[in-house]
Amino acid sequence: MNPRTILILLLLISCQSPSAYADAQKKADDDTALLMATQQTFRNVAASMKSYLVRIDTVGGTQPGAQLNLDNDDIKKGKRRLQNPFRDTLGSGFVIADGPATGIVYSRDGYILTSSFNFAREPALISVTLPDGRRLAADLVARDHVRKLALLKVDADGLPLPTWRRDEDVQVGEWAIALGLGFGGREPSVTVGVISAKNRMQGNAIQTDAKLSPANYGGPVCDVFGRVIGIAVPMAQRAGELAGVDMYDCGVGFLVPESRIKLIVPQLMAGVSFQRGWLGIQVRSVPGVGVVVQSIADPSPMRDAGVLPGDIIEAINGSNLRNYADLAKQIYMIPAGQDLQIRLSRDGGAIELAVPLASAESLGSLPEAEEPFDPSVPVEENTPDDQEEPTPPAPD
Repeated sequence: MNPRTILILLLLISCQSPSAYADAQKKADDDTALLMATQQTFRNVAASMKSYLVRIDTVGGTQPGAQLNLDNDDIKKGKRRLQNPFRDTLGSGFVIADGPATGIVYSRDGYILTSSFNFAREPALISVTLPDGRRLAADLVARDHVRKLALLKVDADGLPLPTWRRDEDVQVGEWAIALGLGFGGREPSVTVGVISAKNRMQGNAIQTDAKLSPANYGGPVCDVFGRVIGIAVPMAQRAGELAGVDMYDCGVGFLVPESRIKLIVPQLMAGVSFQRGWLGIQVRSVPGVGVVVQSIADPSPMRDAGVLPGDIIEAINGSNLRNYADLAKQIYMIPAGQDLQIRLSRDGGAIELAVPLASAESLGSLPEAEEPFDPSVPVEENTPDDQEEPTPPAPD
């Protein structure tokens, strides 16, 4: 209840009995006390989390480009084109500003968890300012380009650790408090919302309407008791290091929960980075038929598995496919190296395959394909001499 509403209510009741006025006054006082207590809860969470938040500063690096290497050598006189769509793009044209970023202490011996978004510029030097004020050089150990996490290491020991919340205990509708040091200084920024949904992005994320942005990517999202629910990251159904960052102002944000982090971090500690996974095929959706393989890269995991052009992909990991959108949904959050269980149909028979996804660097090109015409040549010159002009349809 806002102050204006309370005032109007008091004025109306003041014209009635003294007891009614007293009851309304008590209600207003109770509402105000509740609001003040809620505000103080948010402040207390921010104050308690200062012991675990780190500020990350970077030096060097360049604004990332489109990363689409469309070489003119791939186009041969406009007649044939080398088919190679397996390129990892940034997923957004967002311009990354200079400034600090946020991380959180993950281990007592100096591992820091943050978002890979903070290193899209490939900085030459990274430093971390610990909660006690020490500023130390940091090594970027590994990155998860799928879940947008990164792991740093500093030479420190005995660091305090936050309490993590089991994501199975997190409830939709509870408070979500996002903290960050992206604006500089030692006092964290605070944005508040609720947990909007769970098991998003193929089970890799929890959704919140608390504002998540470059100011707090890599920082924690906490409950009202100061327990970490997850790490704030940009995320979207499309691939790319910056995919999802342009959604920060629309009330849809994502955080990687504890259960997923516990699976990922041991490999990051071992120096293993996660890349987006590709099948190495080009497909088309045929209504009433499904997802049909058109061409297969050489090399690629699908070629190694014996898949042929014309095969119909019926299901992936037990989920039936109707069209390309279903296919993309099943694989967009699965990293390279992980197997997919694929069911194909060929000449009416079913084929079951286990196919590992590959990184973009390990895939060859698709077969060369004839262009329908050279767009640089006038239309009349594109018509072969032995091809008659189409006859216009007869009138009805």
